Amino acid sequence: MKLTTITLNIATLLSSVSVHAADFGGVKVTGEASFDYNYLSSGDNRYPAAGGASPDTYRFNQAQILISKETDELSLLARLNYTPVDYMQSSTASGKASFGSLDQLEVYYKVRPDFSIGFGRLSTTLGFESCLKTDNIFYSNTVAYQGIVPGYGEGLRAKYTPGEWLALTLTTYNRSPYGSFGDDNTPTKSTELSATGILGTFTWFAGSVMGTDGDSSPTTRKVERQTSSIWFTNKFSDSIALSGTYDSRSQKPQDGSYTYAQSVSGQLAYTSGKNTLAVRYESVLGAGELDTLNGTASSNFYPGADKVQIWSASENYHLTENLKVFLEYRHDDIDQPVLKNSAGDATKDLYMVTLGALAHF
Repeated sequence: MKLTTITLNIATLLSSVSVHAADFGGVKVTGEASFDYNYLSSGDNRYPAAGGASPDTYRFNQAQILISKETDELSLLARLNYTPVDYMQSSTASGKASFGSLDQLEVYYKVRPDFSIGFGRLSTTLGFESCLKTDNIFYSNTVAYQGIVPGYGEGLRAKYTPGEWLALTLTTYNRSPYGSFGDDNTPTKSTELSATGILGTFTWFAGSVMGTDGDSSPTTRKVERQTSSIWFTNKFSDSIALSGTYDSRSQKPQDGSYTYAQSVSGQLAYTSGKNTLAVRYESVLGAGELDTLNGTASSNFYPGADKVQIWSASENYHLTENLKVFLEYRHDDIDQPVLKNSAGDATKDLYMVTLGALAHF
């Protein structure tokens, strides 16, 4: 989300369109493509929540296209995602192919100017960061974005916006296999409620998703899940913006134990001309639970750890109106030596350096 142009309608937060978007008979098209190089102090060993980055590797990260259309009665938003992914050529070799998907499709009927009802593959309203890098201050996403905040669900949504001071959304998902709910791709019963508003230079958000789901075990046990998100941002001037977030996720499987993870973070950004400097701090509790919170074991995060503190510093510069370059440094401080450095030694500290380029229109 772009701190300088925060949109009131959180339900369509990802659809913010650049003034330079192409317009074809009222259909607006905007997009982005990102490319990066990463250095990881873990070497060839795993680096948690690194967005799939590999050490000392040039990488085409992602390309996305947003298509939107507005009429007096209808609004439509579609987001196409194009990401290179690895595939197995044989049992001993792998290659890389490009996978394109329709990640998001939202259609709304405007019952009244302040009330709409929609359906489709909906982006959950939770979370401070946008899936579009163009809208974020940092090139890399937080652990909360990658491991706590849910992604997409198929369902129905009602939006009520009496004014910029308040916008409410109520969503019901029959099936949501694209995030923390519906991981086993079976029907679910989950409900999402959120509220947001703008008061002068201050913007706030609060939302929660809760429901009964299943896990991926052979018996498909019922699991009670809940995800909550709260954030605020305040623009003190044209140059300085401060933001804070709180995100949490929990689950209670049938005949299983309750698990919980949460993240608290703060972000400060300073913009001068074409240059933006930013620092971010994130504290994650229950970090080890993120590896099993979906009902299946993984090692994408911090297995065996409880508390992790992450400091990030970023500088991004507009080379042109439609091209930004990023230089970022991230440092992870873990309470247990559960990871390995490039030498293969157990460590509590890791760091990552990213040089990224982002073209957008």
